[in-house]
Amino acid sequence: MLARYPKAFENIPAVQLHHAGKSIVAWFRQADEPGREEGFLTENTLVFILRGTKHIHLADGDLIAHAGDLVLLKRGVYFMTDFITGGADYQSLLLCMDDALLRSFLPEDDDNRKTPSPGSAGPMVVTCENAVLEIRNAILRYLEQPGHHTTKLLELKIHEVLLLLLSGPLQERVQAFLQQMFDSSAENISTIIRDNLVQPFTLEEYAKMCGLSLSTFKREFSKLYNAPPKKWINEERLKHARHLLLQSGKNVNEIAWECGFENVSYFIKQYRQQYGTTPKNAQRTKNAIF
Repeated sequence: MLARYPKAFENIPAVQLHHAGKSIVAWFRQADEPGREEGFLTENTLVFILRGTKHIHLADGDLIAHAGDLVLLKRGVYFMTDFITGGADYQSLLLCMDDALLRSFLPEDDDNRKTPSPGSAGPMVVTCENAVLEIRNAILRYLEQPGHHTTKLLELKIHEVLLLLLSGPLQERVQAFLQQMFDSSAENISTIIRDNLVQPFTLEEYAKMCGLSLSTFKREFSKLYNAPPKKWINEERLKHARHLLLQSGKNVNEIAWECGFENVSYFIKQYRQQYGTTPKNAQRTKNAIF
């Protein structure tokens, strides 16, 4: 099962959660190194590294963030490893931001918006200036001693962080990063679908990845692929599953999960409807031929 954050943080005792309006602030503390982990970040997030280092494993190499750095992450699936360096634990502070809040920082005039390159909002590491660190520390104090107005105060602090990033030396890169989060062009939608086809996403999650409402996502998807999204995505996943069944030695459960089906029974049912046989029988037929 793919862990979905920040929701999955609710089951981790080492995490202190607090709402900031519709955003969520999470103070994560880990006393031992968990190793490389995969997780789906369901919200666009700022991550302050407080202690240790975070390695984000990308196709073209690792991106490393140290204590004092801030990581900008677009929602998506990431492989990451946290390391304890020179301290008793690893700590980070996550600002999981509401879309409406982020959209309020985009230029209202479309003429002032630059068209971002599809998929260009990869993880971005920023070395924090003192003003940003002061806001970070204020957030930690509010979490340590929450009061009646903590929720509103935390939301204001998120605003402050964004305003400082957008007025600092990296303002153009940060602005482009924010715009790419809500790039609803056909090219970007196609890139997101292709890159995440075998992730176990619901249609609602695909829509959110594209920065669209569910109804708009369905409409735009149908224009692109001339088919309803659920039908098209299932068929593409099943094609991949059939290839693995005939070409690999993996069992049915492994193939189901690898092709984006978290429910194996549902996978078997869909495969039978598509190909007229069960995945297990498909494997037996392959073995009989060879």
